[in-house]
Amino acid sequence: MEEGQRLYNWLGGMYYGTGNYKQAKNYFEKASALLSPADPFYKDFLVRYKNNIAASLTKIERFAEADSIYESILTYKINTDAILQNIGIINLRMGNAEKALTYFKKLNYSNDLNIGLYNHIGKAYLALSKPDSATWYLNKALSEDKKWNVAKKSARHGYTFQCLAEKYAIENNYQKAIENSQQAIIQFYPDYNETDIYKNPENFSGVFSYIDLFNVLIAKADDFEKLYQQTKKQQLLDASLNAYHAAFKLAGYVERTYESDEAGLFLNKIKYNVHDRPIRISLQLYELSKNKKYLEEAYNFDQQNKASILSLNVQVQVLKSQPGFNSDLFEKESAVKTAITRLSLKAAQITDFEQLQKINSSIRDNEIQLGKLQEKMNDLPGYRAKKFAYSIPSVSEVQKLLGNKTALLSYHLSKTELVILCITAKTLSYHTQLVDASFFSAIETLKISLNSFAAEKKYDGDEKSAQLFKITMEPVWREIKNLETLLIIPDDELNNLPFEALSNKEGKFFLEDFSVQYLYSTALLRDDAAIKSISKESLAMAPFSNISNGLFTKLAYSKNEVENLQGSVLLDSAATKKRFLAAADKYGILHLATHTIVNDTLPEQSLIAFYPVAGEPQSETNLYVQEIYNLKLDSTQLVILSACQTGTGKLAKGEGLMSLARAFIYAGCPNIIASLWKADDKSTAWIIKRFYHYQQRGVSAAIALQKAKLDYVQSPDTEKRFKTPNYWAHLVLTGIPEKERNSFLWLWITGIIFGLITLFYIYRKIKKPRYVV
Repeated sequence: MEEGQRLYNWLGGMYYGTGNYKQAKNYFEKASALLSPADPFYKDFLVRYKNNIAASLTKIERFAEADSIYESILTYKINTDAILQNIGIINLRMGNAEKALTYFKKLNYSNDLNIGLYNHIGKAYLALSKPDSATWYLNKALSEDKKWNVAKKSARHGYTFQCLAEKYAIENNYQKAIENSQQAIIQFYPDYNETDIYKNPENFSGVFSYIDLFNVLIAKADDFEKLYQQTKKQQLLDASLNAYHAAFKLAGYVERTYESDEAGLFLNKIKYNVHDRPIRISLQLYELSKNKKYLEEAYNFDQQNKASILSLNVQVQVLKSQPGFNSDLFEKESAVKTAITRLSLKAAQITDFEQLQKINSSIRDNEIQLGKLQEKMNDLPGYRAKKFAYSIPSVSEVQKLLGNKTALLSYHLSKTELVILCITAKTLSYHTQLVDASFFSAIETLKISLNSFAAEKKYDGDEKSAQLFKITMEPVWREIKNLETLLIIPDDELNNLPFEALSNKEGKFFLEDFSVQYLYSTALLRDDAAIKSISKESLAMAPFSNISNGLFTKLAYSKNEVENLQGSVLLDSAATKKRFLAAADKYGILHLATHTIVNDTLPEQSLIAFYPVAGEPQSETNLYVQEIYNLKLDSTQLVILSACQTGTGKLAKGEGLMSLARAFIYAGCPNIIASLWKADDKSTAWIIKRFYHYQQRGVSAAIALQKAKLDYVQSPDTEKRFKTPNYWAHLVLTGIPEKERNSFLWLWITGIIFGLITLFYIYRKIKKPRYVV
């Protein structure tokens, strides 16, 4: 048993060293769970394992949990100095520098641990704007390192240089700051020894302190830009951009190395905090040089922070469907993920502490097993290389995919500026617009107006709609005015905005000029002809067309929405979750006309409702977002989620809305029609039915949805009060633009038919009897 504990603790340390802190925590917890109170060294081991668990939590910024663990093990009075230092580090990370110092100053080591302690004290004084005190402690750290480590590289020594760089930057001595950052890079990345400040590591491998390395590369880039402001030498601005390149390459490497979506999102958050700087510098260099390579740089940096975690996982899903790999491993991985999902859903519904502990223990064991399977998958010949081959397409590659009638608009939003990158078949351009609080207020106000269906309240979004149109669309109007389709990649708060609902100063809706399709990132773009589809038929399910229960109301028009589709239509008691899961991967189109619950606080609890089978718990009758992630839908061309709020969810900076629609894209389906707000049942059914009318005639999904909405607005059967965008703009299409495969064929057939009718008419004229008077 003791050997088992030590093995798990050792494995935890190994994962901790490689930066997979979630998996490290699992192993440390496993070691702790094997401890027996009868063990004579129980307290010593318990403190060690708990300390390791808390250290892992600190790394992924779960500070409150870590602090609670540290406080609980302080009572054992074992390894107290290390615990006090760690509590100080937590307070320092949370911005409580004064409180952190009270912990640090209780400590005094007689070994190399003083290096780390002096670093932390120096960092705390920097946070308190006391550079002289900081310098004194950082010099002591340098002296201690020379005493204990001689010439050996270490992350602690790198941290000393990193703090010194920060000190010099505070003093506006950016040259010295950059030199110290270069020394920090050499310490943080043991395989790198370049002292030239204009050079950065380009390729990464092995074990190293990646978060510290990322942060110091960003600091170096920032200091180069500030040095440029002092000297106006373009070389310095180029050097700043190169340092950003290295930092983002590092982030990409770590994203590909992680197996945890949670860990990947954490790293993406770090990257997001600085992503606007390289875009701004790229555009500044373009204005200085008029060299279009810098515009491409701006595009590339923009896309690197757009749904990188989603893009990587879609790439992995595509890779797993290819022949030549061990499908047995993939099936085992899928089974373990399903088990984790089921246990997580069960845990959310249990309040009994002992049962919850058992379930959490099972989840941990499954996560450890999942990690082992994924390591085996990475060892498959060619798998790892292809998995890491995911990349952002160049501008020229995007242009080939767009065609002549489509433009791509990618938005980059900061607190003070909106950058619009516009790509057409032949051009790449950019526009910038200053924004302030009124812009974000307009988005929120319009969002509220669109979500309103109160009979006594009239739609009042016209003013904000026109204001947002002026900022987001007028700058690019000249480039797009003669096109048909726009592929829009929104950013941050713009994810809540249906651009079709924007209107110009004459009150003309954007919908009237363009079909609109949304995309998370150009990394998801691919030729739609290459998308696998085994069937053109639909599977439609409407579980509440004629019933309701205490939680979900009857959706009277959902039957009308799906009843004439080509394929299988399952209503009410036939529309169960089990039937959906059994048949989902056998149809080209999936259509769910039902209710949803979207949980922004706990996104994993968001669900799609199916027929409520008597006696079965909700976890068995409803489809949760975690379960959607585990589906395999690479044979599905289109998913239509006409349920409420399927396209909205918690906003993850850089990744977009963590919605039910996003989960279907993750599962492999390239195109999703979803709803941004609680929709009107009748108008939704009308539009979707009309969408199918056009889609079945070979029109692309984007144009079919546009035409369907226009028909709804222009129909004499639609009352005027129901023609406002809160009744039709909720349905949005996200995915890959389709080619117009059949429209020319229909024109050709129509021409032939018209010609035959004409010939027949002439023939009848010729054969008609003549009467002579």
